Amino acid sequence: MTEKFVDIWHGDILPAEPEEQDYYLLLNAEEKEKAATFKRLEVQKKYIKTRGVLRKVLGSYVNEHPQQLVIKTAEHGKPFLEQQDLSFNLSHTANRFVIAVSNCGKIGIDLEQHRERVNLLGLVNKCFSVEEKDYWLTLPEEQKVTMFYRFWVRKEAFVKAVGRGIALGLDQCVINPNKQNSFIRVPSEYKAAIDWNIVDIELNNKDICAMVLRTTQFRYQQIAVK
Repeated sequence: MTEKFVDIWHGDILPAEPEEQDYYLLLNAEEKEKAATFKRLEVQKKYIKTRGVLRKVLGSYVNEHPQQLVIKTAEHGKPFLEQQDLSFNLSHTANRFVIAVSNCGKIGIDLEQHRERVNLLGLVNKCFSVEEKDYWLTLPEEQKVTMFYRFWVRKEAFVKAVGRGIALGLDQCVINPNKQNSFIRVPSEYKAAIDWNIVDIELNNKDICAMVLRTTQFRYQQIAVK
């Protein structure tokens, strides 16, 4: 029986090591064309690094040259490999990225960096369920920003796991405030809420990260990318 695993690859986007040119060589023709469309050099470099790292990481699992990998896009835009026994998901924010690779089926991961926001209550009203909002409002003021991000990345990870993205509506996946590694409700087409497992990923004191998948039994490791 194949061991179930989840590997979390993470690191800084820039500066790139080795040089950005090395990552550029790992891209396919379509990705190189897209890289050329970015007007800001920093944005272009970030795209090249994240796509190059993604290809290099995935290639190491399927024993193929990174440039030769066929990464397809599902109906709602989620990328996937033709190898159906390997799932992955990528998230990046500011200068940090994280990639989840697994053979456990559908998986989603989201990464945010802790920063103060204006009109936080407006986002809570829009994206949180009644249960989540009621819980959040009871928190001390000094905890509200961090807990907002905790809930946000868990919700984002779910909508990415099912391949719909934020268009599904973050208020449609409801985290249990009393048991925050589980959901109270998810849309019925994605089976029972109890089937989905939330895992908070601790990377450092700035990154807030979570992944969502439909199993609780797997080998887990974090791998830093230099």
